[in-house]
Amino acid sequence: MPSLTAIHLPLLGYFALIGALTVAILPNFTSAKRWNRAAVGFVALAFVSLGVTWTYMFKYFVKSFEDSALRHGLPSSAFTTQAWLSDVSLFQEAWRYVCDGAERWWWSQQLCMWTAGPLTLLLATEGFRFGVKRVWAFMLLGQIVAISTAQSLFFAAVILAALNNPEPTFATLDARTKFYRRINFGVLVGIVFGTASVMFVPNTMNTRAFLPNLLLMHVLILVPLLPPVAAIDKPGHPRLSRLLLNFTLVGLRFRVPTVIELLGTEQAFSLEVLRNDFPALLKSEWDVLRSHPAQSSISWDVIFATVSGLAYVVYSSRSLTLRIRPQERVSPLVLAAMVVATPLVGVASTASVGIAVREGKREAREDAEEALEKARREQAARAMANLGQAGQVESQKDK
Repeated sequence: MPSLTAIHLPLLGYFALIGALTVAILPNFTSAKRWNRAAVGFVALAFVSLGVTWTYMFKYFVKSFEDSALRHGLPSSAFTTQAWLSDVSLFQEAWRYVCDGAERWWWSQQLCMWTAGPLTLLLATEGFRFGVKRVWAFMLLGQIVAISTAQSLFFAAVILAALNNPEPTFATLDARTKFYRRINFGVLVGIVFGTASVMFVPNTMNTRAFLPNLLLMHVLILVPLLPPVAAIDKPGHPRLSRLLLNFTLVGLRFRVPTVIELLGTEQAFSLEVLRNDFPALLKSEWDVLRSHPAQSSISWDVIFATVSGLAYVVYSSRSLTLRIRPQERVSPLVLAAMVVATPLVGVASTASVGIAVREGKREAREDAEEALEKARREQAARAMANLGQAGQVESQKDK
C-alpha cells in the first residue's frame, strides 16, 4: 500500500471538502417531513448525474496517471501517485483540455454561462424566497463535484422548503421588496464580472492568465452567497425579469458566434443553413463528448444541468407548490419553445427567458396589489379627512 505524503494532502482535502459540504446541505432534506414526486425526481436526477460525471472523472484520473507515467518513461505499475500528483495540476489540466478549441468550448461555454448567470440568480433569489439553508454550499459543491448534481439537489431543497413551510420567508415584507431585495449588489457584481471572465476564457487559453481568470469566475459567483458577505451586502432593486432578459441577450451575443463558427459554411447564415448543417454539428459534438474522459465528464454535466434546469423552469412556472397563482402560469407554448431552442442557443439563454416570463407575471401582480393597497390607503385618508372636516362644521354650527 503506497504511503501518504504531503503531496496527497490537496487531493485528500478535496474529498474531505466534498464530504463537509454534503453534511452542510443535509438539513434541507433530513428536516423535511413532506416530500413530493418533483423533489424525489430532482434528488434522483442528482444521483444519476453524479454517477455518470464521476465515472468519467475517475477515468480521467486514471488516464492522467498513465500519461504522466508515460512522460517519465515508466510503466504504470512502477509509477507512484506521489510522482503523479507532483507532475500534474488536475484542475488546470482538465479545464485546459475542455476549453481548447471551438468544438470543446461549445460544451464548456454552456455550463459556464449558465452557472455564472441564471443559476447564480436562482440560488440567490429562490434560496432566500423559500428559506433554503446554506445556499452557498450548493454553489461550492457544484464547483468541485458537478454543477448538475448540486443544482438538482438545490431545486429539490427549494421544493421541500416550499412544501414544509406554510409561508415564504418574505411574508412580512412589503410588496416592493419581496422579490427584489435578495438581488444584492454583490450578487450583481459577481454575475457581471463572472460572466465577463467566461467571455475571456478562449482568449486566455495559451497564456498565464488562463488559470487566474478561471478561478476568478468561480470565486466571484461564490463569495456573494457566503453568509458574512451577504450579511453586510446592500440590496439593489433591479427587476428580476429585466435582469434575466438582459442576460439572455448577453448569452446570445457570445453563443451565436460560436455556433456560426462551428457550422463552418461559406454561405451567409440563414435558417436553411441551420436546418441543413446543425444536425451534423450536433453529431460532431457527440463525437467530441467521447474524445477524452475529462471532456465526457463536463459534457455530461452540461447535458444533466440542461435537463435539470429546464425541468425546474417548467415546474416552477406552473406549480402551486411554489405558490404560482393560475394567472401567473407561463404558457405551455413558451415553455415548449424554450426547450426546443436550447440545443441551438444553450440553457443559459432559454432558461433565462422562461424565468423572466414567470417573474414578469409575478411582478405585474405585485405591482397591481401595491397600487390597489395604495389606493385604499389614500381613500381611507380622504375619508378620515372628510370626517374631520364634517366634525369641524358641526362644531361651528353648535357654537
